[in-house]
Amino acid sequence: MHSDRSQTTIAWFRQDLRIDDNPAFIAAARRAANVIPLYIQDPDGEGDWPPGAASRWWLHQSLLSLDRELRGHGSRLIIRQGPSVQVQ
Repeated sequence: MHSDRSQTTIAWFRQDLRIDDNPAFIAAARRAANVIPLYIQDPDGEGDWPPGAASRWWLHQSLLSLDRELRGHGSRLIIRQGPSVQVQ
């Protein structure tokens, strides 16, 4: 049987750091056979108010939780740092 799904797509996690009820992640999983979960830490994208210690702690814990959940599904979270338009 021929599948219309492309081989690979990226699910770019930004603020919604969950896979359950995440419309973008669900759409990516339906569209492609392989989904690369990606989070980009973009210091330039933080605007004039960089996050404080509590926000950074929350982000770190949330990314760890997301990665654990993805690993439970046979995947893992790819984390990159830098300007999002330049990250490879």
